[in-house]
Amino acid sequence: MVGEAKPLAALTALTWNRQLAFALLVFERMLPSMVAFSKDTGRDPSCYLLARDAAWAALQNGQDNVTYRQLNEACLKNAPDTEEFSHKLTSHALNATLTMSDILEFIVDRGSDHIARISTLATDSVALYLSGLEPSLVYSPERGQRMAAHPLMRHELRRQEEDIAFLCGLAEHFDKDTISALRARARSQPPLLPVTER
Repeated sequence: MVGEAKPLAALTALTWNRQLAFALLVFERMLPSMVAFSKDTGRDPSCYLLARDAAWAALQNGQDNVTYRQLNEACLKNAPDTEEFSHKLTSHALNATLTMSDILEFIVDRGSDHIARISTLATDSVALYLSGLEPSLVYSPERGQRMAAHPLMRHELRRQEEDIAFLCGLAEHFDKDTISALRARARSQPPLLPVTER
């Protein structure tokens, strides 16, 4: 699959708080597609925003009384069905849903497999977007190489590498200043996909 060159070994070697921060940075890039899809289809994205806020709080405070599994169930229940919607962002919104689900599961079980999957969901969304620019029912190695070389794909892979390098440079304990720096980084990054609302 496109994007397999991601530094997954470096990612899964990070501490729990750095892995969670990485996942949140990726989710924040994916969120604009979810929001645009929700606005266009009249769906309520509030469960994802609540889950995001709970995940940021977990990053700052560690696990607390928040029922992450219940939040996860609410997000998954609200996941867009690709057979029900024909909107061009349906699959991207679904990938954002699955990303938040993995974040919430990671908070509970600390399994690095969730973080690796989040990295892949992001690059899969980019690949899906790029395949829509070049419609064809047949996948070929040449087409895969074009996707891997596309500036949008290279940008996301580079962004993930930069996020890992940034996180490795942070102090072991995340204080309020560290969380503020992470939130500022999340706010300043462009969306994963060029999203235009209708």
